[in-house]
Amino acid sequence: MSPPLGAVVDELPPRARVRVIDGQKYYEQNGTYYKEEINENDRLSYTVVGTDGVLNTNSDTNGNVPSEPQIGDRIDKLPADSKTVVINGEKLYSTSSGLYYKEVIAGNKVYYELVGK
Repeated sequence: MSPPLGAVVDELPPRARVRVIDGQKYYEQNGTYYKEEINENDRLSYTVVGTDGVLNTNSDTNGNVPSEPQIGDRIDKLPADSKTVVINGEKLYSTSSGLYYKEVIAGNKVYYELVGK
């Protein structure tokens, strides 16, 4: 079982691989993303910044990750359990956790923006 979002671990899982996303280095294994940090004892630690294949890059200036996604957050890939729904004539994607995303195209990139809970 993978650690939850925001958890801090001393070691990465054995098969974690480096991923560079938006110029930042992360480690990923089985859909869980880790960000390397140096803790108060000058030792490496790893904070879980994404789960279920979804990277949460919306940390505050102290590196704290919000416990849940916020309206306006954008992700690169929809959660695996997403289903297409039409609400008021607009195509959205609904997740089993009750989040609603819409597709946004910025430049030549497709994002999914959280528009409702």
